[in-house]
Amino acid sequence: MGGRSAAANVFRPGDVVLLRDVIRPSLAVLSKPLRLPSDTEDRPPSINTHRGEVRHAAILDAHPRTLVKSHTGGATFVATFPTLEEYINFRRRKATPIYSFDAAAIVALADIQVDEREHTVFEFLEAGTGHGSLTLAIARVIHAANANLAENAPRKAVLHSVDSNKEHANYGVKNLREFRRGLYAADVDFHSPTTPSAYLQDRLESLREQDELETSFLSGAFLDLPSPELEMEVVARFLKTDCPLVVFAPSITQIVDVIEAARAKAIPLSICKVVELLPGMGGSMRQWDLRRAVIRNRLDQQAEEGSSDSQYKWVCRPLVGERIVGGGFVAVFRKKLQKTRRDNADELER
Repeated sequence: MGGRSAAANVFRPGDVVLLRDVIRPSLAVLSKPLRLPSDTEDRPPSINTHRGEVRHAAILDAHPRTLVKSHTGGATFVATFPTLEEYINFRRRKATPIYSFDAAAIVALADIQVDEREHTVFEFLEAGTGHGSLTLAIARVIHAANANLAENAPRKAVLHSVDSNKEHANYGVKNLREFRRGLYAADVDFHSPTTPSAYLQDRLESLREQDELETSFLSGAFLDLPSPELEMEVVARFLKTDCPLVVFAPSITQIVDVIEAARAKAIPLSICKVVELLPGMGGSMRQWDLRRAVIRNRLDQQAEEGSSDSQYKWVCRPLVGERIVGGGFVAVFRKKLQKTRRDNADELER
């Protein structure tokens, strides 16, 4: 047992490694997956740094925090497994990432509780795979439900990550599989439908083919989309009662659009909280006061004009006097107690 443990704590082919300059620790580089040299290659695989190349062979079989030297420049680096924050920050980007601490804050706001003792599968939806940073943050939270399952046993928790951009979806798969030897890879299923609604419609048809009447199967949903208000109505129909729908958006006006859409379409969601993720390292927030208010000095004028809607305006300002333990904006909704699930399925078809 001790031998296996020791072997697991060395760098192996397929591992992604962070090299940090011992002279200037702020300078670091993330490797591609390590590999052994091939007989057909003119040059052995190496990591290009600002101070020369470090060969993969110098890292393989070494323990984390080993000092390695660049083959060409003679510089010294510390080789480590990257933290999730370092992995997200230094990874090559095909989409703008939600930084690791912000992603962790978003997941914390959802307050996900997965109990593997229950006779159910906890299913979550992420709309907008992108860089895969939020995917990894959600997977890390639900992973414990699957960690001790017997081989080939059905999963107790699964994240469905959807993105209409197949390049982003494929890169999300790659990022998930190459982090810590694919630690969370089995917790996530990736899909590339035209829209999240299209994926859910396909899922509904699949449930009906299996004679499943339980169509509210989502224990939580996360929307990171350009226009989340276009998708939230359908997503909400598949949420279980009291489960969270979390919307991330770059601007407060997008959050207002989402809240207005929920009100106009009578979507069965209660708004619980709106917070701002502050710029910087991430992980800190500022709560916002978002509410409709009566414009009192215009009531008489509007009464004469016969208009009722125009007397309300949105208040959008930071909530004063509140302190929450880290940009962008996050709105947290929860599903209201609603009609029967059978009614929801019939309504979706109409």
